[in-house]
Amino acid sequence: MQTEELLLNWGARIGAAAYLEYVKSSQLENLLATLDVIESREALLLIALFAQRQARRSRIGNLTAGIIRQAMLDLYEKNLTKRDAREVLGIAKWVHEALQGSNVKLAREQLSKLTLHELLEKLTR
Repeated sequence: MQTEELLLNWGARIGAAAYLEYVKSSQLENLLATLDVIESREALLLIALFAQRQARRSRIGNLTAGIIRQAMLDLYEKNLTKRDAREVLGIAKWVHEALQGSNVKLAREQLSKLTLHELLEKLTR
């Protein structure tokens, strides 16, 4: 899988999970802001930790936090950058906003394999 496709798909999964768990858009913005706390690419690890913290504080759901953690660890292990993480979280925010008010049916158990292409197909039905 190419890097752009990887980023798009992680963004779709995070945004869809946030939609399913009624996460406020401001929480996704907080994740984006957290990227700037440290300069190095270890910020990806910080995002994973921050997501877990927010889940424990009931600001985001456990599913959303888990997918964010998986995404950030995947990006980190593939030696990707803060810019890539910012792209994923930005896409997640757009997906989350695009799903608001829609009647798209999403199954939690299918989110781990969801692609942006599949999500867009569901939105057009």
